[in-house]
Amino acid sequence: MNRRSLLLSAGAASLAACASTQRDTRARELAFADDLDAAIAQGLQQVRLVPGLAVAVYTREGSYARGFGVTDMDTGERTSPDTAFYIASSTKPLTALALAALEARGELDLGQSLATYAPNAPFPDSTRANEVTLRHLLAHTHGISNEPLGFRVAFTGQHDPETLWRLLAASEVNTDAPLGQFQYTNVGYNIATVLTDRQTGVRWQDLLQQQIFGPAGMTRSSAIMSRAESGGWSIAKPHGVSADGEMRRVYLAKTDQTMQSAGGVIMSANDALRWLELMIEDGRVGARQVIPAAAVQATRAPLAEVDAQFNGYQRENYGLGWYLGPYREERLFHHFGGFAGFRAHVSYLPARGVGVAAFVNDSSVSDAIVDAIANYAYDRACGYGDAAERYEAALGILVR
Repeated sequence: MNRRSLLLSAGAASLAACASTQRDTRARELAFADDLDAAIAQGLQQVRLVPGLAVAVYTREGSYARGFGVTDMDTGERTSPDTAFYIASSTKPLTALALAALEARGELDLGQSLATYAPNAPFPDSTRANEVTLRHLLAHTHGISNEPLGFRVAFTGQHDPETLWRLLAASEVNTDAPLGQFQYTNVGYNIATVLTDRQTGVRWQDLLQQQIFGPAGMTRSSAIMSRAESGGWSIAKPHGVSADGEMRRVYLAKTDQTMQSAGGVIMSANDALRWLELMIEDGRVGARQVIPAAAVQATRAPLAEVDAQFNGYQRENYGLGWYLGPYREERLFHHFGGFAGFRAHVSYLPARGVGVAAFVNDSSVSDAIVDAIANYAYDRACGYGDAAERYEAALGILVR
């Protein structure tokens, strides 16, 4: 079977495979699970160029976690709810929550200036390290640029802790967005964890494991790629459309050295259920309080004004790792992620107690299907009668 035949058969076969895939059993099945299965199958059939897909929906009445398609078109390995996908910038809410948890426990003050928190850090005077706070870094209002730091941690992987510390001296004033003005970049998160790694003695990767993944029971999420690989995890491989119009593997693999705090986590659909539950239920997973409620609530506070749209989502504010904006009549918290070969959608409606995560291992023609699926799930969960019509319209745009 050639690659295209494998791809097209994956969409048709994926729905039938759902019955045998592993599912999260902590809660009842989502009330509209069968309809969501059918909607996803319809989307896979229409869009066609979708290698692998994972979807999680959390509600207080029932949950849903499925895998569709393949993790790797070269091997044909099936995607399951335990397959880990690279979630790129959807990492930021995790990093922000871990630091907010330290603050809630009295171990960190996000209101401290950089100069107070790390007085030996080699920031140039022009960056106003005596005024910029850790909270500014996480809210993208810090007014600092540092391309060498961001390039090393995300792309070349040529760094160690001492190199990153020295690279703080390469920080410059961001003349396009001075202190207090929002501009979305990775550098604030990169700087924040260079500082916290040094001052706490705990790497940000281990901090996520200690503060979130371990306590929440997220066994197929990690910021350390080698840990997942050595453990034999099912890991989705990146894909994209080549110059000849074929969907193929993209051989730009993430490593431990390029998994950075602004975009360096892999996560499965089953774990995404726990992540959504933790956010919606103010730090509880099941009957356990695994994160201080104050930490979760702090991430929802609007810290920066934003006037932007992304794929139909209005963004009005940014908090600690989350965009805030309206979804129809509801208040949506969301953060998406994209990188070569991957696209992630993570969002939730706290007032409704509903959250959706959808991951795809393609960043070319099929990446927006995750938003269409999420919107369908929200429309159904919120009781809107036009869910099917809106979904079909969204698919129509994707296949033009």
